[in-house]
Amino acid sequence: MATTGGRDIATPRAGSGKDASNREDLANFISMITRDETPFLSSIGKSKATNIYHEWQTDELTAPGNSRVAEGTDFVVAGGSAASGDGALSVTAGGNRTRLGNYTQINSKVISVSGSRRQIDQAGVADEYAYQLKKRGTEMRRDMEFDVVQTYNKQSASGARKTGGFQSFVNSGDTCVFKGAFTAPSTTNAGTHVITVASGAAKASLALTDIDSVMQKIYEAGGKASRIMVSPKLRRDFSDLMVSDTGVRRNIDEDGKLRQSVDVYMSDFGDLMVVPNYIMGLAVNTTDATTTQFAAADSCALVYDPQWFAMATFRPMQEVEVGQKGDSTVGMFVEEWSLEVKNPKGCGAVYGLQ
Repeated sequence: MATTGGRDIATPRAGSGKDASNREDLANFISMITRDETPFLSSIGKSKATNIYHEWQTDELTAPGNSRVAEGTDFVVAGGSAASGDGALSVTAGGNRTRLGNYTQINSKVISVSGSRRQIDQAGVADEYAYQLKKRGTEMRRDMEFDVVQTYNKQSASGARKTGGFQSFVNSGDTCVFKGAFTAPSTTNAGTHVITVASGAAKASLALTDIDSVMQKIYEAGGKASRIMVSPKLRRDFSDLMVSDTGVRRNIDEDGKLRQSVDVYMSDFGDLMVVPNYIMGLAVNTTDATTTQFAAADSCALVYDPQWFAMATFRPMQEVEVGQKGDSTVGMFVEEWSLEVKNPKGCGAVYGLQ
């Protein structure tokens, strides 16, 4: 039997004397006390997937070097003999193009509401089915954010397909800093491997030099990050790095307000907006980890530019009303999507933070 406020909804309140006639004073609304933001997914763009394996291409310029040629030099196709002189005009087919891809993932939430529940006159709820439908849709969007920012989520076609998350594509020493016992996986920037460390592995505190190093690496790789996303704890740690030598923050506004946080970090290679993500502070869902070896999202700082990511939708979120099952109305939310990482080398991270 369903309950509300610890009381069976079908059981009347007990009372005697003058108290027996008192009406309940129950406000006609329900406050949702859980956060519902999706900081990462809300910051990136959208695109469309047309197959369960969504692919895209990257390209890069060749490194600057000698391209001088002698007057009248002819060109040669790559693989042929070069002309004499300082250089030769060569034609290369395809260049430095690389194909990347990610599997689509199906997320779903089921709703089942009995006929009696829909008929009860409830405070704050006009229709229990509609209320649960909206609630489950919000929960599913949070699940998708969880899948993107958790480190163990690598793409997989076996069983329930999984789309590779941020850290499965951004995990190379070319643009990342690894602290403590954390190291890059055997295959990097491909969405197929994630960082794995033993439970309880050594970590280290966040330092500004870590952020500066990542920003320099990204700059040298041709990118420019604009955001750093961290867990609530690391958000506080980041602000604490701005403490003066005397241990007192001195950033006081003209109106006398003492600012206790840092919203933008101005590095040598561009400004970074500091964005907290409460989902990165949640415990890792170990049911998706192959072993107890994984790197929790609260131990990393993600440095990126939203333009390099997109949520590629294969089947947009939709309500599927299954209909009646016995005396209950059954429905579901379903969406199929993939994370598109357009430029893994244009993003970075600090891994192994405590």
